[in-house]
Amino acid sequence: MTFAGLGYIGLGYTDKIMAFPRQLNNKSRSLRWSGGGLLVLASLGLHGVLLGFPLPQSDPTPPSITTDPVDPNAAIDVVRLAIAPEPTPAPPIDVAPPPKSEPVPPRAATAPPPVAPEPVEPAPNPTPAELEPLPPEPPPQTLDDRLRDPGAYAYNQQAKSSISDTTTFYTSVVSSWLEAEGQGITDDNRLPIPGEKLAPIQVTYPLTACLTPNPAEGVIGVVVDTAGRPLKEPVLLDSTGYTVLDDKALELVLQRNFPAQPAGNPLPNPRGYWLPIQVQYDVEGCAS
Repeated sequence: MTFAGLGYIGLGYTDKIMAFPRQLNNKSRSLRWSGGGLLVLASLGLHGVLLGFPLPQSDPTPPSITTDPVDPNAAIDVVRLAIAPEPTPAPPIDVAPPPKSEPVPPRAATAPPPVAPEPVEPAPNPTPAELEPLPPEPPPQTLDDRLRDPGAYAYNQQAKSSISDTTTFYTSVVSSWLEAEGQGITDDNRLPIPGEKLAPIQVTYPLTACLTPNPAEGVIGVVVDTAGRPLKEPVLLDSTGYTVLDDKALELVLQRNFPAQPAGNPLPNPRGYWLPIQVQYDVEGCAS
């Protein structure tokens, strides 16, 4: 028996002992408090005697638990649980917008103080030894070089062959030329007047290749003073059709001597002479 069992037995006897004075109190009202005190002392002594008895040893082996075997073929009941309803969303809470703040004007940007540029040292000039020599320029082509160049003979479409009709040439070409030469001259004694036709200028064609078309007969006009000296550069009145041949004729005309006017001439005006240009060109012997 355990201490707990003894406790319960002791308490049982104690209740009976404590109930005895009450029974005596019911039967006889003559008992007083001194009798009750003796009963209490007797109860305490009885508890001490019960506690002094030896206690039986308890069996430490736990009781065996028998379980029923589980049937593997037994069916398992499945219970469908009810789906909980979705929670209702809370209504939106109206939030008052924050008060608008007054815009702050931007601060005026202050320009940084000007920075003086650092002085840049000029690059040293290269010495003459460091400069690469330039290739020599080819010498300018002379008029004789152009005469020997086949590429210089391009037809200029300016040949009129006006000298073939002497009357028309004198009344049209010569008069127009001398009128242009007298522009700006107010002294009648200095106005050029018509002279005469002089011997033609002979220009040699140095190549053997044929020209198409053949060179025509050109005309050059020259205004000279009373001593026979040219007053101005000679003028091309009609072209041979090829500029290089016309240029050669203008060069040759300056090598000519022009007639001087006799002394006592009543008309001491400059004279305008014209000279035909004839090209020495072999039509039969050229190679086409």
